[in-house]
Amino acid sequence: MNLLGRAGDPAFWSGEVREKEHFAKFRQQCLNYWEKQDLEHKRFGVLNYSDFKLFWTTGDRKIYEAQYFERRTAMEHTVPLALIYPEEQKYMDKVMDLVYLMCDEYTWCLPAHQGKLEENYVSKLDLFASETGFTLSLVYHLFGERLEPLIRNRILYELDRRVKNEFLSVENYGWWEQGHSNWTAVCMGSVACTFMLMYPELVDEKLLARFNKAMDGYLCGFKDDGVCLEGCGYWAYGMGFFVMYADIVRTFTNGRVDYFKIPKVKAIATFPQKMFLSGAASVSFADGGRSLHYNMCLLHRLKAEYPDDVLIYSPDLGTYSNGCGRMQYMIFGAAWQSEEYYNNPADDTACFEFHATDSQWYVKRTETYGFAAKAGCNAEMHNHNDVGSFIFAKGGKQLLMDVGSGTYTRQYFGPERYTITECASFGHSVPLFGKNYQGAGAKFASTDVVYGDGSFSMEMKGAYALSELKSLKRSFTCYDTYVTMVDEIDYEGNEDVIERIVSLIKPEIVDTGVAQIENATISYDASVCTAEVVEVEGYGIRRAPIYAIDFKLNPGVTRFEITIK
Repeated sequence: MNLLGRAGDPAFWSGEVREKEHFAKFRQQCLNYWEKQDLEHKRFGVLNYSDFKLFWTTGDRKIYEAQYFERRTAMEHTVPLALIYPEEQKYMDKVMDLVYLMCDEYTWCLPAHQGKLEENYVSKLDLFASETGFTLSLVYHLFGERLEPLIRNRILYELDRRVKNEFLSVENYGWWEQGHSNWTAVCMGSVACTFMLMYPELVDEKLLARFNKAMDGYLCGFKDDGVCLEGCGYWAYGMGFFVMYADIVRTFTNGRVDYFKIPKVKAIATFPQKMFLSGAASVSFADGGRSLHYNMCLLHRLKAEYPDDVLIYSPDLGTYSNGCGRMQYMIFGAAWQSEEYYNNPADDTACFEFHATDSQWYVKRTETYGFAAKAGCNAEMHNHNDVGSFIFAKGGKQLLMDVGSGTYTRQYFGPERYTITECASFGHSVPLFGKNYQGAGAKFASTDVVYGDGSFSMEMKGAYALSELKSLKRSFTCYDTYVTMVDEIDYEGNEDVIERIVSLIKPEIVDTGVAQIENATISYDASVCTAEVVEVEGYGIRRAPIYAIDFKLNPGVTRFEITIK
């Protein structure tokens, strides 16, 4: 049984992928990386204990992870080259070197996920341990006897102790097996695919039910509107591994398990096409990115299932990689790529309006701008305290921004999270009441959310722990060429009321009642407020400062309006 489809056929790689024009970008990405990194001669350093323990001593993740992911990124680009050009032994030699290095690693788990430093938990399954197991399973099957015996045996030995035995040692692996986030799809998808590839004789009905129960839980993390509250990047991450699993398990069960028949999966599949605001500028709520290059072949695979629903934009907005050296995306991506879809992209400038009524997001794209706003609560996956936050994009970039993800450190995911600008409400385009910011938790939420034709409104007072705040109604109205925002405020406290707008581009107050952020103009009533441009401290290694326009309302003002064009 060929569980890998076209990806498992050597003739596909040495024929179609090597020769066809619609694979030129794929081939060039791999060749460019190989040459730029001089992988033929590159020798990788050891993963040092002094770097490993930094997460516990300083909170730093980057130093160790950079070396860890460097190996996997080399694997990501070398494995396809070894398949496309089987006569070039240099590629095969590097694949085996990389396998040998990975098998030598003390643990495949990242320090941030390891637990206590002193725990000798060498086989813990986190995102990256699971992915590494899946990667080596693919290498084993894709190359077969092209791998030298020692390398084949090392793969078998390490998969036995780090994946098979570890997973089967418990009836339930804990929070990610029971969870509803990308972790569930990535970890269980990787583990399950490894079992079906390497240990098919062990996959009985009980184990299959365990796999499927977790994947059902992953789907429960989405509401019926298909929005990924974790952010666009996490959609591609979790959904990619979900689709890999759905593909393999459908073949493994001869079609008996078919996740593509579930209506919610179709809704989830259409999520990315609604997140492009202007060019690559995208919706960046939660730990999302401000620009989006969709995983091209993942969408090709989904369009094959839902041809009338999924839109695939220009390949210029697409990518084969998913970051962190995830070789699986390259292998399945090539197998999923469609020449028809590649050569016939949808119009990425077409106007649309999306009411995500379950997740409480609103997105609109016109011929001149893209806009997004959210209501929701402050207890979402990869949560930011951002009820009422909004984005205005124009000319291919966000101008009035949701900054999105900050630098991942121990502190970023610890008790200090909401002191960090990117996660706190003071780092978003929402009102401030002195130093009273939005609270974290499910009770800090919007109410009375209303959608209309070109409009979106909510009551925001519940996002603040302020008894003096009686009402804070925020309303957006989107016209063809501009957007208006109106806040109606009933506040009985004594703190200054500041309406904040955030950007990474330094704004200018260019005239009375007029501010500018590049080619976005913000008009306001200067008689009701004083406007000031301030710099808001970023966190970690952020590459640019975060700026804000603070509109300090005059005493007694109960209505604030801006126009953005």
